[in-house]
Amino acid sequence: MNKKSKLKFLKSFIKKLNISSRFNKEFLDKKFTKFSDFFTFRDRVSYLEKYQNLVTKFSQLKAQESLTENSKKSLKKKSSSLKKSQTFGKYNKFFVFFKTFKISKEKFSKKEKFKKIFNFKFLLEEKLKNFDAYSQIVDYLKNIKISKEKFRFSSGENKKYNQTLGVIFYSDHNLVFLSLNINLENNNINITNVTEIPVPASVIGDSLVEDINELANISLDSLNLIGLFDSPLLVVLSSSFFNIHTFLSSDLKQISETDSKVKSKSPYLPANTHAEFRKISETGISHEFVRTIYSNKDFIKSWTDTLEIIDLPIIGLVPAGPLIFEELTNRLTEEITVLVDIESSSTTLFIGNRSEELESHKLPFGFNLYVSDNLQQSSINYFDRVLTSITLFLKDSKNKLPKDIFVMGKGLDVLLNEKSNLPKGFKSISELKMAKYSYNPKNMNVHELISTSINSSVESLACILNSCI
Repeated sequence: MNKKSKLKFLKSFIKKLNISSRFNKEFLDKKFTKFSDFFTFRDRVSYLEKYQNLVTKFSQLKAQESLTENSKKSLKKKSSSLKKSQTFGKYNKFFVFFKTFKISKEKFSKKEKFKKIFNFKFLLEEKLKNFDAYSQIVDYLKNIKISKEKFRFSSGENKKYNQTLGVIFYSDHNLVFLSLNINLENNNINITNVTEIPVPASVIGDSLVEDINELANISLDSLNLIGLFDSPLLVVLSSSFFNIHTFLSSDLKQISETDSKVKSKSPYLPANTHAEFRKISETGISHEFVRTIYSNKDFIKSWTDTLEIIDLPIIGLVPAGPLIFEELTNRLTEEITVLVDIESSSTTLFIGNRSEELESHKLPFGFNLYVSDNLQQSSINYFDRVLTSITLFLKDSKNKLPKDIFVMGKGLDVLLNEKSNLPKGFKSISELKMAKYSYNPKNMNVHELISTSINSSVESLACILNSCI
C-alpha cells in the first residue's frame, strides 16, 4: 500500500467512526503532506477520552498491518521448505528434530564450511538411522553428494601466498634457468618455464667465472626469456665445487677460517679458502659438532660479482648436495646415510648422519667415462665402482653399509632408461617424494633444452627450494 492509498484509507476509516462533526471536519480538512503527519495528530488527540475509540482502532490497524508484513516475509522464506515438508506428513517429528540444530552465522573458511556441512550431514544420518519411519529421509541424505570442489579456493583467492621465483643451476658447463610459482602456504611448486644454456670454458672455467660480464649477459637474456624480470633468485651450484668436514666444537680453539684445524682440512690454499660454519646439536647429546663447508674464495666472489650485475633479489647461493642430505636425514632412521651426486666428470659422496658427522668425498670419475652403446652394462660398471669407493670410506670410519644408497644428479638422466634401472641397494631421491612439484613440459611456453632430459635435476632443485623457502 503506497502513501496516497494509506491516507485515503485513514480518512474513509475516520468517517465511519462515531466522533463529533467538528473534529471530523477538522481532520478531513487537514492536508497531510507526509504520512508521518498523521502520527503527530494521533499523539495530540490520544489524551482525550472521547477520541479513545479512534486511538484504539488505529493501534489495532497498525498491529494488524505489521503482522501482515512480517507474515508475508516469513512466508516467502519458508514457502519452499513448507511445500516439501507437507509432502512428508508422517515425518513431522523429523522436522521438529531438524529445528533443534542451530547453524552458526559465523564466517568460516571454505575448508571449515565443508567440514561443518559434511559432519552435520553425517550426524543427521546417525541420529535418524534408528528410526524406521524415517528410512526414506536417511536414504535421501546418503544420496546427497557434497563435493569438495565447491569448497576449494580459486586460483585468485590466495594470491598473497603465491610467489614467483627463479632458479639458476650451474653444473657441467651448463646453466639451467627455471621460473616457477610456489605456494608459500603449502610449499606446492609449479614449474612454468625452463631453458638450458651451454656455457663455454671461456666464460666459466673449471674453478672460476672467467668472464663475469658475459655470464651476467647470458643470465639476463635467459631470465627475460622465461619471464623473470624482478623475481627473487635462488642460485644453486653443483656439489663438486664444495667440500664438507665436521669438527667437534671442543677440538677447535675458535670457529673461524684462521683456526689451525679448520685450515688443515681445506682443499684450497689458506688465502683462497672460504668457509661457512654451522653448529649441529641435538637434545640429549653432550657434545656439539660444527659442520664446515669449504669453497674456493675467488670462485664464490666471481659469482657474487655476477649477481650484482644481474641486480635481482637473491634468496641465496647454495651448494646442491648438503641441503638434500639434510632433507634425507630428517626422514631416515638409519645410523648412516649415503648420498651420491653424479656429474659428468666427477662424483660427490656425502656420508654421515643427522646430528653428528658429515663428510664429502669427490671421486675423480663421472658418468662420461661409462657412456656406451650398451647403456645397461655401462650403468652396472659405474655403480659397481661407486659402491667399492663407498665401502672403503665406511670401512675407514668403522660404519656399516646402509640398506639404501641414495642417488641424485644429472647422471641419472644419462645412465638410466627403460631398460637400465638402478642396481639393487641404490635408490633415487625421487622415490621419497621430498618435494611437491609439477613439471609438465608440454604445458610450458618455454621449454628449451640441450640435454635429452633434466628430470633428475628438476627433482633435486625442487627439494633444495623446498628446504630453502
